[in-house]
Parts: sequence; C-alpha cells; structure tokens
Amino acid sequence: MTYWFRRADAGSEEWFEAGDDAIAVRQASFHSPEGPASVAASRAELSWVLDEFEILGAQLYEARYGTLLNGPADGGEPVSEAEFDAAWQRARHSRNNTAPETVGPLPQGTRLSGTVSVLPWGPGRTGLFVDLGLPIVGFVDLGHLPLAPEDWPDVGVVTEFEVTTVRFHFEPRGDPQIRLRPTATPPPGRPWRHPVLP
Repeated sequence: MTYWFRRADAGSEEWFEAGDDAIAVRQASFHSPEGPASVAASRAELSWVLDEFEILGAQLYEARYGTLLNGPADGGEPVSEAEFDAAWQRARHSRNNTAPETVGPLPQGTRLSGTVSVLPWGPGRTGLFVDLGLPIVGFVDLGHLPLAPEDWPDVGVVTEFEVTTVRFHFEPRGDPQIRLRPTATPPPGRPWRHPVLP
C-alpha cells in the first residue's frame, strides 16, 4: 500500500510517498514552505539512471534532484495523493529551473574534450551530438553554433566544450544529456581547433 505524508518545522518542509516499509519512493523537500526545493527525487528514476548510465548518471541525478532520505521516513501528518502530487510538481519545477549548477561531477563551466559524433538534422539545424567518452552523450544546441551551416564542425572533429547544464527526460523517458557549448568558435572558413587540455 502507498502512503503520503508531510513533515514540517520552522526551517523545512518534507513530503513523502512511501510503501509499507516507510522507505521513500518519492520525496519533495523545501528549505521553507514557500522556498526553493532541496529534493525532488524518485527512487525508481535513480535506480534506472544508475542501471543505464552507471555511477556518473546517479551522481548527476542527485546533483540535479537532491538525495533521497536514507532509511524509513517515519512520522508526519497524512496527506492526500493530490496534495503530495502538487508538492512534487512544485519541487520538480524548482529543481529543474533553479537547482544550482555548481555541484556534482560536471558543474557548469567544466571543460571537456569531445568528438562530434552525429549531426542528425544536418548542419545548421537544431544541434549536434558529442561523444565525450562518458556513459552520457553531449549535445550542443543550435544557439551555440555558427550561423552559417558550412561553419559547423564535421563529424569526427575533436574540440573543446564547456558544460552548460545536465538535462534529464523522464516523461516520456529519454536519455539524459550533458548540454554543451564550444569554448572557442573559429572564424568563418577556418578549421575547428583540437583542444589542448591538461
């Protein structure tokens, strides 16, 4: 059976969805009743990310959505499923839009060498994928690339990128992406440079 309950004090508010063992299946936590969310995590999502994308996936998930309570979530006042879902949606919106990009294994600004692997829509449209040598693919949006399609890097070009964010897609489920931008775009007609990283 599934239970929903809320715990609150002067400094925080925590909402839980749990089974008979009181282990949180989903958790939505806030620094204060009207404040930003500190947690908006799902045990099923975390398990899937760990299985599919190894420890890096789990670390990136926890950097984005916070860390679930370890152990039973005892106590608190019962709430309805609808009340929990409203808190869950508020927490997810908060973490997706205001979560800090300064924590985790790939904080914003991290520089990585990557190989352009696919231009699925062709040069000049939507963006391109980058192989970073990691279990999670990189993606560069159109807005971070030259305006002229002929100045886009070709498949196989190795260059340096900077992490802008990490995105997860659960509804519908899709692979996470490490969002990137090139650290240096060459002048029109010039080749993309190979990075010199430490």
